[in-house]
Amino acid sequence: HEYELFMMHNDECISDMFTRFTTIINSLKNLGKSYSNQELVRKILRCLPKRKKTVKKNFPQDEESSKREEPTCYECKKPGHFKNECPNLKKKEQFKKKNEYFKKKKAMVATWSDSDPSSSEEESDEKVAHIAYMAIEDEEEDEVNFSFDELQNAYEKLYVEYENVCLKNKTLKKNAMSMSKEIDNL
Repeated sequence: HEYELFMMHNDECISDMFTRFTTIINSLKNLGKSYSNQELVRKILRCLPKRKKTVKKNFPQDEESSKREEPTCYECKKPGHFKNECPNLKKKEQFKKKNEYFKKKKAMVATWSDSDPSSSEEESDEKVAHIAYMAIEDEEEDEVNFSFDELQNAYEKLYVEYENVCLKNKTLKKNAMSMSKEIDNL
């Protein structure tokens, strides 16, 4: 019961919380209940308050580590700025905005009527319409990026819904069995 209700207290540091968690896990192991490392890690991550989820470890600083390197841009690989400040990236974005027309894909479908040289004179009196269809489609990326926490929450909600459906299915099967037995008795 302590494991299910385990949460980090507001005034508690991470090391104290982990010690308390380890004590609970050890007592559960003595009772024959064991959890995988993955389950334990997920439980600890869920228990951390939002402000504690990013943990920064403070190491003693020496002279070499106190000298900070300049940030390196991942776009142009030059030091002195980050990717979001990169002048090359800004130029690319401006070019894309100016040439919005090139982002669109074009498709063309054309149909031709029968205009055989061997056709009769009667058919040649008819006027032929040449039709061409063209569709323009905006190029959009359908890629959606979710964070691990968002995916984890969605998975947990889906799993709870799955368990509810399983329980409902089980009760419906029991009802069907009892009704079929009742029909057999009649």
